[in-house]
Amino acid sequence: MEAAAAFITALDSRATRTIESTLARFGSGAVRFAQDAGIRIVSLAETGLYSEASPALRRLGAGVDSWPAPPAGLFVVEERTIYLRICSPMTVAHEFGHALDCALGGGVYRSTSDTQIRAAFAAATAFVTPYAASSVDEYFAEALRAWVGVNDVRSLWPRATRERLRAVDPTIAAYIKELFTDDFD
Repeated sequence: MEAAAAFITALDSRATRTIESTLARFGSGAVRFAQDAGIRIVSLAETGLYSEASPALRRLGAGVDSWPAPPAGLFVVEERTIYLRICSPMTVAHEFGHALDCALGGGVYRSTSDTQIRAAFAAATAFVTPYAASSVDEYFAEALRAWVGVNDVRSLWPRATRERLRAVDPTIAAYIKELFTDDFD
């Protein structure tokens, strides 16, 4: 995954290895697709501030750093950048799901405008993880994470796997299978 290192800025080799091994689960086609779309990945110290790293968050005064529990990672669409405070495989995979969503949408989340994704979300009777139910973009990011089967052993959420995704939401599973067959191949 040598090519991936070109768009990763990490504080240490352990973070780089975690990011690279997680991205490898998505396949070189998906990684290349993200790179070609200008996606970047930046790992911060666990106590690092998003507002110090992200010009867009600083300008917007988003206040993410002052939340009672700041997120482990986040994707800033305007910058096409993943910021990671916790460099766990699950966080990397989830945020990379957002990055792919943005790359597929040409700089905006495809999930917010694609009628197939929106219809699948609206019709879903079960979700691959509880967080997937919170919004269409989280739904899509969690479905992508499930497709590549990245989980953290400490997570209390159900294991997000391709098999579980197919069982609880065959519509989005088929959509994602097509992405990995057509767009990321």
